[in-house]
Amino acid sequence: MAPAPAFDLVFTGGEILTMDEARPRAEALAVEDGRIAALGSEAELRARAGNAEFVDLEGGALLPGLIEPHCHPIGTAVLGQAADISGFRYDTRAQVMEALRDAVADAGSDEWVIAFGWDPVLVEDLEPPSLAELDALAPDQPLLILTQMMHVAYLNSAGYRAAGIDEDTPDPPGAGAFLRDAEGRLNGAIFETEALAEVLDAMPLPPEGGVDLLFSWQLADYARAGYTTLGITGPVSPGEDPIQSIEEVVADPTSPVRAFVYLHPEQLDPERTPVGTGGPRFAVKGVKFSMDGSPYAGGAAFSEPYRNTPLTLDRIGLGRDHRGEPNYGVEEFVGLITPFHEHGYQIAVHTQGEVAIDRALDAFEIVLREHPRADHRHRLEHNAAITPGQLARARTLGLTTSFFIDHVYFYGRALPELVGSPLAERFMPMAWALDAGHHVTLHTDNPATPIGPLRALRTAVTRVPRGASDPLGPDQRISVADGLRAMTIDAAWQLFEERERGSLEPGKAADLVWLSENPLDVDPAELAEIQVRGTWIDGRPADLSRWRLANVWLAARALWNTVVAKLFH
Repeated sequence: MAPAPAFDLVFTGGEILTMDEARPRAEALAVEDGRIAALGSEAELRARAGNAEFVDLEGGALLPGLIEPHCHPIGTAVLGQAADISGFRYDTRAQVMEALRDAVADAGSDEWVIAFGWDPVLVEDLEPPSLAELDALAPDQPLLILTQMMHVAYLNSAGYRAAGIDEDTPDPPGAGAFLRDAEGRLNGAIFETEALAEVLDAMPLPPEGGVDLLFSWQLADYARAGYTTLGITGPVSPGEDPIQSIEEVVADPTSPVRAFVYLHPEQLDPERTPVGTGGPRFAVKGVKFSMDGSPYAGGAAFSEPYRNTPLTLDRIGLGRDHRGEPNYGVEEFVGLITPFHEHGYQIAVHTQGEVAIDRALDAFEIVLREHPRADHRHRLEHNAAITPGQLARARTLGLTTSFFIDHVYFYGRALPELVGSPLAERFMPMAWALDAGHHVTLHTDNPATPIGPLRALRTAVTRVPRGASDPLGPDQRISVADGLRAMTIDAAWQLFEERERGSLEPGKAADLVWLSENPLDVDPAELAEIQVRGTWIDGRPADLSRWRLANVWLAARALWNTVVAKLFH
């Protein structure tokens, strides 16, 4: 009998948490040719190691590389260049306004000024800016202020002119509006993404290669946090072809993460880009829709009206007894999603409120009855207010759920004032979803909240909001083990990637994360303190260098195109 082949890499000296129910733990793990070759005792694998490199886990834990199923890294990369006015940084309206004045002063006389992070929930005196106030901040330069969740923005008069928007401009079809005062005049506020897109489309494009470089740098931040795979839901790119941008960066063999993409419907031509376009590091999985908006902008379609409180009336600027509305009727939504369903795409739908969730469920039920398709795994995203009945119905229809658990951490203390205590207690009900038999995943929706998988895990397990000592909705807490599954094997399943990644089994890709401690042995309140010591993708350490060769090329291209633009334009 021929001897067993030697390995390239062997991990020992810690606990191997496999996320494989058949073999949950191991002493050692071996890698060969980018694949997991074997798991077993340290003695067994040392005997077969040959000239393998050994990695001492130093008492830590090795897990499958973490998977973020819902994020926007291009948006994060671009917004990293904007003025930061977030509630994570500032506590008062005066501080936010001073930061805006500084950003305007630092910008060129004809340059767009962009600020990100306006957050009336975290900044307790942050009432909406008037158009007059925006014009006083920037009389001549276009000024765009994006709220933290990016479902509302504010634009000054110079910005309206630069974007070609005036009193006669109609609201875009679907979700979105240029808000107006009682006399029908533009008031500086922009509601929802379709309207915001008309402003973003009017901005000058950065030099070719510039956004790609920022995007590549951003991917390294995900790897530093422990991620090896991203689900990019609705790419936001200043360029004309987000698929090309993502593929060029992620398909590079030195990229520190993989990315699987859900495009906006207008970005996706089923004939030109069939489902699965790409390869093992980048692939088009599906399409992203939004059935409602953000809870913090009045856009979530809850079954009960928002509470009438200083937060909703004064800081967010909602009317009394405000109700968010779904973006689509059932038949309209059926018409939108049917072509993508028939072409085999996975459909992901932003659904926060019960009314929006019912609308999506009604539409999926019709589509699946008229066009049956096995194992489609269509997705409901965020699910702030989903009920046990809706979870059961979603399970029957074959839908899968992903939860934006950071709402509980960053906004939990404000939720009773926003939606009332009963709904606040069951916000993001992951325990109900597990009880209903779902493959539950959790996400941070970056840039809506900072990258932080271990913080998200802690929140799912403890449900203790930032600045609080007691849990919000303790009945919705989940176990650490279930939380880890939500970020590994269940997230892989949600992305149709469970055969390749998500658990540590022989034959699967060696996508790995090394943690300083075993999350199963740590006090749940301390989970976010665990350190990420390294990640591997296809058995190679993730290259986190800012100037790896691929990034040098992107920087050179951006510089060249900037020079050409200045010379010839």
